[in-house]
Amino acid sequence: MSFPKKFLSSSFLSVIDQGMLSALNFCIGALLIRLVDKDDYGLYGQLYAGGLLAGLIVDSWIAGPLTTVASAVHENTRKLLLRRYWQRQIFWTVAMGVAAFLIVEFVPAATHHSNKNWLMAAAFGLYVIGNGLREYGRTVGFIQSDIHSVLRQDLVYVAAVLAGMLSLYLFEVIDVAHVFIVLASASFLCALFGRHRIMDRTATQVRQVDAEDADILHEHQETIRGHGRWAVLGVIVGWLSNYSYVYLSGAWLGLAAIADLNASRLLLMPIPLAVAAWSRVARPEASRLMAEHNWSGLRKLTIVSILGIELVVFAYVGAMLLTLPWLEAYVIGSKYSGLGPLIMLWGGYFAINSVRTIGTSWLMSGGAFRSMFFLGTVTLILVVLITYQAIPYWGAAGAIFALIAVEVFETVVVWKYILPALQKRPQPQSPA
Repeated sequence: MSFPKKFLSSSFLSVIDQGMLSALNFCIGALLIRLVDKDDYGLYGQLYAGGLLAGLIVDSWIAGPLTTVASAVHENTRKLLLRRYWQRQIFWTVAMGVAAFLIVEFVPAATHHSNKNWLMAAAFGLYVIGNGLREYGRTVGFIQSDIHSVLRQDLVYVAAVLAGMLSLYLFEVIDVAHVFIVLASASFLCALFGRHRIMDRTATQVRQVDAEDADILHEHQETIRGHGRWAVLGVIVGWLSNYSYVYLSGAWLGLAAIADLNASRLLLMPIPLAVAAWSRVARPEASRLMAEHNWSGLRKLTIVSILGIELVVFAYVGAMLLTLPWLEAYVIGSKYSGLGPLIMLWGGYFAINSVRTIGTSWLMSGGAFRSMFFLGTVTLILVVLITYQAIPYWGAAGAIFALIAVEVFETVVVWKYILPALQKRPQPQSPA
């Protein structure tokens, strides 16, 4: 199969997979919107954002740099790297889960709820661990272009979550803690289901590594470790830039404002999840193109990606605005009426964010993690300053205005300055 057909086929399956996960997240959010009060839904939004940070830290330390390196090496080396980093994924995921438990249990400011018991903290910690283990199985599938195994694994996850949520609904025990217990249990089940697949996909013909191969692996691991240091720093400042609105609007306007922002964003969540689906397929391909200095191929990939993603963004935002009266009446309820202006602002944000995400994905594929960290630091300072000025004037909408402003800045810097410099940089000779 030629490159365009293979890439489009993989992208199509990945979008189906991510669309399924997006629909699941939407259903959970809609259910919480209907059945719990605004403060509890605001708490769910804060914890979900915190869980995303925990996952991103592990991903940037292991999966992100591993994707950059493993996508451009020989098959046997790739399998050895994937097998070794599976063990490291387990260690760091458990460490992040313990840290998540301690923060939720002993730092009341992290949730604005000082009276939450240990069950909430334990459920959230287990969710972080289970989600991290499940994600590594997806990483292996995407690196090895085995999208079918990723789809099968996620089908198990969705079925388990739906069964768990149905049980909570029937027994009338739907609350934030029990939802995270269901998500954690489904993730652990999925990780167990996918473990044998990881072992099979990373099995090699060589049982022992000779001295030359050991040196090659050591060089690759040093490269991954070097990328990972900057990637972790970059993802932290990037997360703070993208999700500071949750905590800044909560500090100024309260948890109800977080609930409004998250409810309006929830309706558009299929957009970033579709972009994430594209990224998981495109990044290994971009890494190979960059390793070959195939810049014309990368430009072709860029054009196809931008046109496809922007078409999805504008079509989906239009559909949401047209169906908003029905959604307010039958899905999100009267508590969240009048979200139209916020949805339009989020639509503009995601339209710009999608273009920027393509650029930063290319930076990760090229190993430019240090540049991403410095850009993220500047962006974080700007978003805090602009949000500080915007929220008092425009309320919850001010938080989105601030995010749009910094997305425009970051998009210009990535595409006009960093990516051109990356293409001109001579690439070091990499080991096999």
